[in-house]
Amino acid sequence: MGRFIILNQKSILVLLLLSFFTFNAFGKTNNYLKSTSLKNNQLKLTFKYNLNHVKYFTLKKKGIIKYIYDIKGAVLPKNINISHYKHRGVKAFRIGQFKKNYLRIVVESKLVTHKNYTVHGKVLTLNLPSTYRSCSVSKRPKKAPASSRKKVKKRYSPTIVIDAGHGGRDIGASYKRIIEKKITLKLALKLKKQLIRRGYKVYMTRSTDKHRSLKQRTDYANAKKANLFISLHTNAAPRRRSNYVYKGIEVYYLRSRTKRIRYRDRKIYTSPWKVKKSYQLCSHISNEMIKSVRKKHVVINKGVRRNNFWVLRGTKMPSILIESGYITDKYEGKRLTTNAYQNLLVRGMAKGVDKYFKR
Repeated sequence: MGRFIILNQKSILVLLLLSFFTFNAFGKTNNYLKSTSLKNNQLKLTFKYNLNHVKYFTLKKKGIIKYIYDIKGAVLPKNINISHYKHRGVKAFRIGQFKKNYLRIVVESKLVTHKNYTVHGKVLTLNLPSTYRSCSVSKRPKKAPASSRKKVKKRYSPTIVIDAGHGGRDIGASYKRIIEKKITLKLALKLKKQLIRRGYKVYMTRSTDKHRSLKQRTDYANAKKANLFISLHTNAAPRRRSNYVYKGIEVYYLRSRTKRIRYRDRKIYTSPWKVKKSYQLCSHISNEMIKSVRKKHVVINKGVRRNNFWVLRGTKMPSILIESGYITDKYEGKRLTTNAYQNLLVRGMAKGVDKYFKR
């Protein structure tokens, strides 16, 4: 009887020891968060048991950095929250049970911190981003003092006047339903867009179907103090045709000798500098137009020519007159009315201007 009691006491002792070790082995998996405190630039979290594993990483989105801490084996009680905390370097505090055995803490900020966290037994200390030792994600470089700044030269923007030939009651050349004044206006508007994209200041003698006299056109260009004057036209074969080939692209510049007697009431500008520069512009534009058009079409290059058109004489700056093609030619006339062909012509003109200014 006595032995039986002793054995029972031993078995009870063994059972007590087993239950104690079982509690230590499995009870610690529920490591409850006991308290939190925010002081200076540190958020301290105290747990029931020692911490074994903390996983840390960051996420960046739209200028906000999320500092994320996953604590393995930790559990969040219902009565503890950190969203009410406020800190000058932190936008928001968040805490939640990410998984059954993971407690997640998120600190949202626009600032950067280098010292992330430390673990001392039961206490996890998070080092918060502060305004004293941080830099913004979208931080802009500091401006140098005015005295040390280098003076940046503004890019030179030449002024160009585009003259759409004819207009209003002056329809120019016409053949069947093809009218010169309509084609020149379309070319002028497209050339203006091309040159503006390339950084030029551009003015037009007419941007609608209005009549302008030749003197009004040259006076306008002189008043704008333009660097270049480009007059756009289309050609047409005469009624009585000869053996001459009436098709192709021609570009004109000023002939140096002019008869002053016929133009006493108007000023004529024929300086050697102007003639030389006009020839250079003429050559560049003629070459580039032919290159551009020949990518898709066969065209005759009639080259650079000289004439005493009034728009070339009355302007102070280098000036050229472009005959973009013959509207009387069966194929060339139709092409001149299409956007695709006009775009090829205009790109060549714009490239020629770039070459003239060495841009």
